[in-house]
Amino acid sequence: MMVVDVIMQDYFHTAVKKAAKISEIANIAGVSTATVDRVLNDRKNVSESTRQRVLQARAAIENGETPITRNKPWRFKVFLPEDAGPSTDYLASCFQDVGAMGNATIECVFTRKMEPSVLARKLRNCIGQGIDAVAFQALDDPRVHDALIELESYKIQTLALLSGIESKSVVGYVGIDNRAAGRTAGYLIGRMAKSPGPIAILTGGQLYRSHEEREMGCRAILRREFPHNDVLATYSGSDDIDGNYKETLTLLARYPEIVGIYNVGGGNEGVVRALKETGHSGEIMLIGHNLTPKTQNYLLEGAMDAVIHQNMRRAARKSVDALLASLNNRPIHPDILPVEVITKENIWGATYG
Repeated sequence: MMVVDVIMQDYFHTAVKKAAKISEIANIAGVSTATVDRVLNDRKNVSESTRQRVLQARAAIENGETPITRNKPWRFKVFLPEDAGPSTDYLASCFQDVGAMGNATIECVFTRKMEPSVLARKLRNCIGQGIDAVAFQALDDPRVHDALIELESYKIQTLALLSGIESKSVVGYVGIDNRAAGRTAGYLIGRMAKSPGPIAILTGGQLYRSHEEREMGCRAILRREFPHNDVLATYSGSDDIDGNYKETLTLLARYPEIVGIYNVGGGNEGVVRALKETGHSGEIMLIGHNLTPKTQNYLLEGAMDAVIHQNMRRAARKSVDALLASLNNRPIHPDILPVEVITKENIWGATYG
């Protein structure tokens, strides 16, 4: 589906919304019409839980839902990896913005990066805490799978965010098609590299299915269409700046003939630093993920050639929509975000969201 199609679908969905009457909102939210009026006009003397309940009822009516009557708003938790960079921090702020719109109360929790046991424990901690649904950046590990099964037994909805997981316990996945993202990176390198030569792939390890899918996509397109650009190997920089810096230095010392690097995860700063220190910046093609203030600067100065981007604000919005649909017993349809390609030539007007 083209990006234009997705935008037009969102536009028409918004355009046909039913106008919610104050009396209807009051009936569903279980409050007086005067309270609804105070909330809709942003007046004082209304508790946060009541405000959320009123806005949630209005959203349900306008979206044509048959809402489940509740005396309190839905409670969501979002688990994201800590120290994962500005794009993850921005995603957390997007979830807070979505929560402020009245769909649910949303708490974002940062969990230790690349630690499945920690993520599994935090998922289980949601049991008995009044949490209705959880969105999380999935680590593909048996302990996480087991935690998801347990949450399902307690009727807590779970959704995989940005990186998928094969589990019948999750209600869906919101993010880009990561194999398509990897194919896009491989295609760009094959077309744009200054000369034939080997390519290196940097990854954060084998816990993110998204990283595996990006690597597979890149390898597939290079093998099929650009056999003159062989992939040397996959190197793990632990998805952080220092790890990628050290791994890139080792890589350049061993294979000075490489013509391109594809970083499938975070830590672009470490790769750029190593390329600059060794005098390879601008000579070896570098493609990474997620537009941030740093990667924007790298594009403008020529240290990076392209950024594969996904809209974090759309990811937050679609995640909440999917969980609300599941909680309101409505079907959830797969909603793959567009794979965006940002270069220095089209960066103006591009947004981190």
